[in-house]
Amino acid sequence: MAELYGIRTRDASGVVTLDTTVTPVRSLKMMQVTGNGAFDQYISIPEIQEQSFVVVDTLRDQGENTWSPQAWYSKGQLQLRQPGVSSWQVMILSLGGEPFTSQGDYGFRSRNGDIRTQIDSVNKVLSVRYSGSFQIGIYWRPGEKSQEIRWGDVNFPSPITTYERPLIFLNASDYMMVGNFFVKGSPGNWTGFMIRQHAHPQDHKAYDYMQIKWYCASYLPPVGSPGSYGLSIRDASGAMTFITTANLALLNSQPATNKFVSQGPPISGTVTGYAPSQQMPWTGNYGDFVLANALFSCVNIGATTQPIRPNFGGFLPGNRSILQMYCENNDGVNPVTANGRTLFASQPMKPI
Repeated sequence: MAELYGIRTRDASGVVTLDTTVTPVRSLKMMQVTGNGAFDQYISIPEIQEQSFVVVDTLRDQGENTWSPQAWYSKGQLQLRQPGVSSWQVMILSLGGEPFTSQGDYGFRSRNGDIRTQIDSVNKVLSVRYSGSFQIGIYWRPGEKSQEIRWGDVNFPSPITTYERPLIFLNASDYMMVGNFFVKGSPGNWTGFMIRQHAHPQDHKAYDYMQIKWYCASYLPPVGSPGSYGLSIRDASGAMTFITTANLALLNSQPATNKFVSQGPPISGTVTGYAPSQQMPWTGNYGDFVLANALFSCVNIGATTQPIRPNFGGFLPGNRSILQMYCENNDGVNPVTANGRTLFASQPMKPI
C-alpha cells in the first residue's frame, strides 16, 4: 500500500469529509472575455499554466438555443472559435500545487505521489450545492403505447447567487443521450436547468426512460461550523473559504478539449438530418459524472439559415470506456465536431 501524506477527516457518522489522497477541483481565477467577431480569436491569459484546465461558459439564458463557443487552451493562451461579440465566463481551474499567493498564506498543501491538494484562503474549491435525479426519454414496450418525457426540468431549492453559472454534472444508471442544455436565470440569480432527450440511430432510447442523476456545484462561500469533527479555513479578513462540512466536487480525470475523434456511424436520414459521430476515451467508472455546461449546450456555426445547432450525446449502453457525442450539421458538409467543448469527470466527496 502506498504511503499516505496529508489529511483525512470524518464526521460523527464516520463519513469521510476531506481526503487529500483525492483531488478537489480548485479555481485559480474567474474572468470574462468578449468576442471580437473573428472566426478564431486568440486571447493572452498568463494565468493559464501547463497543468491548468479551463471551462468556457455562457452568461446567458436563451432557452434551448443557449450556446457557447468551442474553446481550446494552452499555456498562456485561450482560443475561441466563432465567439461572436458576446461576453463569456472563463474559469481557470487547477489540480493544485501552485505556490501560495502574496495575498496571505492561509491554508494547507499536501502531496501523495501525483495527487496534490491545496486549499487556501485565496483559491476557491468547488462544492456540491444541490443534487437529485429525473427520468427522461421514451418508454416503450411491444403492444404498448409509447410515453415520452422530452425535457428534464430542474428547479433549485433556492437560487445560486454567483455571477458565473453554476456547474451542472450529469450521470446515468446506464444509457444517456441528451443535449440542448441551459441553466435557467441570470447572473446572480440562477434558478435551475433544463436538458432535452435526443435520439440515437440504434434506437436504444426506445426501451426505457433514461435514469439521470445530477448535482449542481459552485464557488459560493461555505457557511456553518465544523463542530467537533473536521476543519475550516478563513482568509485574512475572517471570511470562511473552506469547511469540511461542505461536499467537495472532485476531479476524477484530466480534462481535454482535443481528444474527440471522428469514429462511429453518423446519424443521417432522420429529423436531425446529419450528425457526425465523435468519441473520446472516458474513465470506465459508472460513478463519474460529466460536466454538462459546455459539452451539451448548442454551438453557433454562423453564416447559415440555421446557425444554432445542438450538441448531444453521453453514454452508450453498457459502455463507459468512451464518451459519445453528435453535433447536428444537417447536410454533412464541413461537419461541426465536439472538439473544443470544455469538460471533465467529477464525483462528490460524500454520497449524495
